[in-house]
Amino acid sequence: MTSLRPDLHSFSDHPLEVLDQPAAGYILDLVYRFRLFFEWPFDQEVLYGLLFLALPHVSASGICTLDDNSRSLWEALIWRLQAAGDLAQDEHGFVLTPHGQERRCSTFQDILAAPAWSQALEQVHEYLEHFAETEGVPLAKALSLLLPRPI
Repeated sequence: MTSLRPDLHSFSDHPLEVLDQPAAGYILDLVYRFRLFFEWPFDQEVLYGLLFLALPHVSASGICTLDDNSRSLWEALIWRLQAAGDLAQDEHGFVLTPHGQERRCSTFQDILAAPAWSQALEQVHEYLEHFAETEGVPLAKALSLLLPRPI
C-alpha cells in the first residue's frame, strides 16, 4: 500500500473519495473504542492525539503517516466525516452515528481487523497505561475496554 500523506493531498481534488480511505476507518474506529475512555470530553485534540500515537505503528507497514504538516488535512477529514453523517458531537465529544457505525463495520472491516491496526491499538494502550501510571491522570476504569473488540 502507499503512504496516506500523498493521498491526503489528492483528497482536495476528490472530497468524497476520502471517506472510503483507510484513514477514515481509523478515525471511526478510534472514536468507537475511546469515546468513553477518558475522564474528559473526546474532542478533536484527543482524537488527533490518538491518531498521533497510533499511526506511526501502522505506517511501519507503509499504510499511512502523520506529522505536524498534515494536521490540517486530518482535521479536514474529521470535518468531512461529520458532514457526511458518520460522526456527531454531544456533551461527551465525538460519537459515531448509526451511519458511521455501519460504515465502520462494513467499509472498513478488513483494515480494522488487520494485524497492523491491532498492534497499533495495543501500542496506544501501552502508551496510555504508562501515561496514567506516571502522570497520575485518571482514565476510564477499565483499560481493557480498548483492546480488540469485535468490528
